[in-house]
Amino acid sequence: MKILLINPAFYDGDAFKNRFDDYIDWIKGGNLYVAPFEPPLGLAYLSAFLKERAFEVKLLDMQGLLMDSEELVKNIAVYGPDLIGITAMTPTIPEALRVAELARKTSPGARIVLGGVHPTLDPASVLTSDNVDFVIRGEGEFAFAELASALSTGLSVNSIAGVSYKDADGSLVIKGKAPLIKDLNSLPMADYEAFPIERYIEHNRHLRSIRGISMIISRGCPFQCTFCAVHETMGRTWRIKTAAQVVSEMVILKERHGIEGVWFKDSIFNLDKEWVKEFCRLLIEADTGIQWQALTRVDLINEEQIILMKQAGLTQLDLGIETGSPKSLIRLKKGITVERIKEQVAIAKRHVKAFGFFMIGIPGEEELDVQQTFELAKVLNLDRWTWSIYSPLPGSALYQDLIAEGKIEPFRLEFNQVHFTEAYEGVCDIPPLRLKELYKEINDYFYQLHAQTECHDECIDDGVYANA
Repeated sequence: MKILLINPAFYDGDAFKNRFDDYIDWIKGGNLYVAPFEPPLGLAYLSAFLKERAFEVKLLDMQGLLMDSEELVKNIAVYGPDLIGITAMTPTIPEALRVAELARKTSPGARIVLGGVHPTLDPASVLTSDNVDFVIRGEGEFAFAELASALSTGLSVNSIAGVSYKDADGSLVIKGKAPLIKDLNSLPMADYEAFPIERYIEHNRHLRSIRGISMIISRGCPFQCTFCAVHETMGRTWRIKTAAQVVSEMVILKERHGIEGVWFKDSIFNLDKEWVKEFCRLLIEADTGIQWQALTRVDLINEEQIILMKQAGLTQLDLGIETGSPKSLIRLKKGITVERIKEQVAIAKRHVKAFGFFMIGIPGEEELDVQQTFELAKVLNLDRWTWSIYSPLPGSALYQDLIAEGKIEPFRLEFNQVHFTEAYEGVCDIPPLRLKELYKEINDYFYQLHAQTECHDECIDDGVYANA
């Protein structure tokens, strides 16, 4: 059986390149949202898992290849797949369904399956498409492999956990989510060779000034942030690969691709203090020279731990600060105050660089709340900042609140407005046009600040200020 995995882009072909060029200043300043460009590690894990089970697999990363529809059709026709898997988040579900339509026309004999966050949350709607045969809900490695085996041998798919489908009479059979994978070490290393890794490494140069690539080493989140829906696909039980396995994979990436750094995309890298100690000990012993950056919650910053992590190569912490509005901090259930944020960030800044995630337009916000967030970001003395406009995500508590308040209808979103850089009508007390203006003002301010800092640092390096 020939399996084709497809990663749809947020924007089709040249549209992404044009957007990247238009917003290059914001991107260099740290903005991760105006031109989302992250390696498809979920599909890369799936690719490795399927190859380990002797399936023939090809991954088409439309985003990384800046692939348009015409190129997609050509690639599908040449490969001739039997089974096509397409990943979809809520912002990319229109593109994913369009890709499914093109795939159906190009390869009518292939079966088409959608997975990812949005199909997990809204399987019935996705399955109503004539171009979708199956939906995989939750963590997909075992479910997809079982589905591929059943289809290749002619066996029934009825008993496969996590697989929803159309019955012979066209009725929908909606199953629960696939069981969580308890031991992440049972998964092979993500298939980094399946996508154009050099393009992502180059993108990292813009964002993080280093030849680096992302890794995801854990799943699940026990916290209650109301804007997030990750628990719907990966559960609230936090799981992580062993420290030894992670260090081994870092070394492999360095040997194969010459990376200098790793960006851990996990939402809460340092949840387990003993794991962090073991990871740092092994990394120091290995003497890899690999620099690394990690994402965590502000309330998990611990000075003793940061000192150890820095000794092991940590250069930057990415912090989910989100807002400087006390009202919005409560609405988001961040469990922290503005003053505590200042204290915690100051601790991090004593040892490593700090990168802040912020959002504006949170439900119930007025301009005062946005201004409070803007002012907090100014005084934190961060090294880079990324800003988003709140978007309602199915599966999140805030999404359910907005439905209850009559501001949106279930699964009837204007998907072109769910891109974290667009103002969604009616979710806060600021008109969308004004919210966009504020978004531009904030991004322009921090880009200019970043540019001035970069210039200052370069001048010092060149000796311009030697006699000042």
